[in-house]
Amino acid sequence: MTVCCPQCGSRFLQVSPCRTLLEALRDLMGISPLRCGDCGTRFVARTWSLSAFTHSRCPKCLRMDLSIWTEKMYSPGPLQQLMMTFGAHPWRCEYCRHNFVDFRPRLEKFSFNRWKQRGQAK
Repeated sequence: MTVCCPQCGSRFLQVSPCRTLLEALRDLMGISPLRCGDCGTRFVARTWSLSAFTHSRCPKCLRMDLSIWTEKMYSPGPLQQLMMTFGAHPWRCEYCRHNFVDFRPRLEKFSFNRWKQRGQAK
């Protein structure tokens, strides 16, 4: 499931902090407040799906097109090193520049062609 901005259709989204207790409870159920990085619109959308549990996704912006980082590019912490020892994958979200480690495979590989197309669409 791909979450898009209802205003502009962008997939450049970030999780927004919960403002009310109701939003916090809905967030526990997989309905999270999001903010569009392109137009700034704040909205609430369902962020959980079956692929959310079977494939890795960025914990900051929830994107599923990821690249790989190496230890030359980033110095992992002790917990990340331990996880990588047991077979976890080093993933990087190029949109929000977040590096993380996860045991699940990625759904799609990040492509700079899509990044360039996104930049030309502005």
